[in-house]
Amino acid sequence: MICFTKYHLKDYELVNTHIPKYKLGANYCRKNLKQGGICIYVRESLKFNNIDLLKYSKEQDIEIATIQLNIQKRKVIIICIYRAPCGNFECFLNKLEIILNSLHIHNSEFIICGDININYLESNNKKNQLDNLLGTYNQLKLFFFSTKIVSNSVTLVDNIFIDKRRSYIIKPCSNGLSDHDGQILTLFNLPKSYNSI
Repeated sequence: MICFTKYHLKDYELVNTHIPKYKLGANYCRKNLKQGGICIYVRESLKFNNIDLLKYSKEQDIEIATIQLNIQKRKVIIICIYRAPCGNFECFLNKLEIILNSLHIHNSEFIICGDININYLESNNKKNQLDNLLGTYNQLKLFFFSTKIVSNSVTLVDNIFIDKRRSYIIKPCSNGLSDHDGQILTLFNLPKSYNSI
């Protein structure tokens, strides 16, 4: 699974973008503003369903794409989010809560990832509010290293949240394609074909 945030492509460009052995699973492209949008690419061998959440996306406040994998009688819902630094945080939090409420069912779990522009290297009220919301869905925040290093600052604004019951390894991935470093999440206790998400 590959998730991109803030990728700068339009719908017609994204459809023509190909990554070998992967297919486009879900995406959100901005219609008005520049430099935003998100997408999820899925390995061709995996079966998934796209969950259409277009009605919840609002440029800058919450840009969202979602897929569902069915793994060992569980529904694993992968949510990729971009929230601009200038986005309305209350709108983001409210819409995220509505989305999680609508998708949460028995035998389901969430993997939430993306650039939410809340610096987890600092104590702040936005981080506390998001942690409180995600805690109600049994989500564990995975943050151990900075993801954005520029000349005068180091931040952790790209995050992954998973179910607290999952065993995992997370490591940084410097890819040279962005001012943000990537993250590689490996989950355990899954069928072999699903281990690296």
